[in-house]
Amino acid sequence: MKLVNIVAATAVISLFLLTTIATASPEKTDKFGCHKCIKDCEKYSLVKNEYHCHGSVSVQSQNIQIAPRIYGDKTYRRVERILDGDTLSVYLGLGGKKEKVRLLGIDAPETSPKEKAECYSTQAGEKLKKLAYNMFVLLEKDKLQQDDKDKYGRLLRYVVLFDNTSVNEEMIKGGYAKAYPSLTATVEKYKKLENDAKEKKAGMWGECLKEAATQPKPEERNFPLKGERYGSRNIN
Repeated sequence: MKLVNIVAATAVISLFLLTTIATASPEKTDKFGCHKCIKDCEKYSLVKNEYHCHGSVSVQSQNIQIAPRIYGDKTYRRVERILDGDTLSVYLGLGGKKEKVRLLGIDAPETSPKEKAECYSTQAGEKLKKLAYNMFVLLEKDKLQQDDKDKYGRLLRYVVLFDNTSVNEEMIKGGYAKAYPSLTATVEKYKKLENDAKEKKAGMWGECLKEAATQPKPEERNFPLKGERYGSRNIN
């Protein structure tokens, strides 16, 4: 009797798993668990005929390496490159198309080649690389978000890892970025995380204050500001 019950239970579980897989992936998959999207593509942030994979895939094929991964009802994209402390590039769309992503709600020190790099910009870029480079990440919009992209054409997204770690939050917690004032659902939370990082003197909140303290003080100006009368102060 026990053996019959075990067999019956196994059959029910197998049927459940098969039904779940069939629902999530109605089209046939190849030997790697990948295929082209035929229907319900928008539900998974895919376009029709976009090659994607279900679950983990351990092969060296370039097409499969950059193909989106679907876990449950969430689609994860592979990070192709880290551009600075708050910007990265992901594989998005057919044929390995790349898209720049600006981490929503945070602002990291600038690394502009036209000007002197801001304090802690190198560390911020390295931290983001350590967190997200070559990883598959979930790109989430904010529920109050009005603009899909910023003025530079970059997607505005929260970046989340498989274990639900928020990359945006980790950057603020470690003092690698500050909260960016914006109309988002996370603005107050991010500001609190920033204040916590300041209190702990984490990252730039400790190192950059030290750097500022060692810089020579600017010489006192010997000319008046616009609108200031010459007789209002001593001029050397």
